[in-house]
Amino acid sequence: MANDVIDDHLDRFAPEQRAALERTCETIRATLPGAAPELKYGMPTFTIDGVAVVGVEGFRNHNSLFPYSGSIVTALAADLANFTTSKGTVQFPRSDPFPAPLLRRILKARIQEINDSYPKASGVTKEFYDNGFLKAKGKIRGDRMSGDWQWFRRDGTLKRSGSFRAGERVGEWTTYDAEGAPYRVTHY
Repeated sequence: MANDVIDDHLDRFAPEQRAALERTCETIRATLPGAAPELKYGMPTFTIDGVAVVGVEGFRNHNSLFPYSGSIVTALAADLANFTTSKGTVQFPRSDPFPAPLLRRILKARIQEINDSYPKASGVTKEFYDNGFLKAKGKIRGDRMSGDWQWFRRDGTLKRSGSFRAGERVGEWTTYDAEGAPYRVTHY
């Protein structure tokens, strides 16, 4: 496990509880290698391009998973029937990691929910791969692409960048190789 703010936070728990939380975090890291670890609301959280995906925290009598979404807890209610849940929390035993297959389903649903939340009222648009890496970002005005846009590969490297005016490509467009270095420039 990488040494980061989440690891530092988990160091305060007793060994058995810490191990369960660490294994839960390992599943999240493996499923979402594009996610960044940070503390939000005082708890370990994994974010993608600044958007919170999931948090975990330990408590006196249980551990909790916070998918930052009540609708996911509701949508997966049948799968979560053996857990104590609330609007946006799923409790699991202090000594056991959250079940990896179910956690992967929650993460996939959460990424889809995040993708569905765009474009924002401001026009800002982002789309993420299911591994947590950014797929594309830009702006929409009306129903057309506008301004600067970027597209990324599944591993997070920049693939293409360019600009739109009223949905039409304009200016310099750059295509990048697998290492992110420019290799072709096209003018529109």
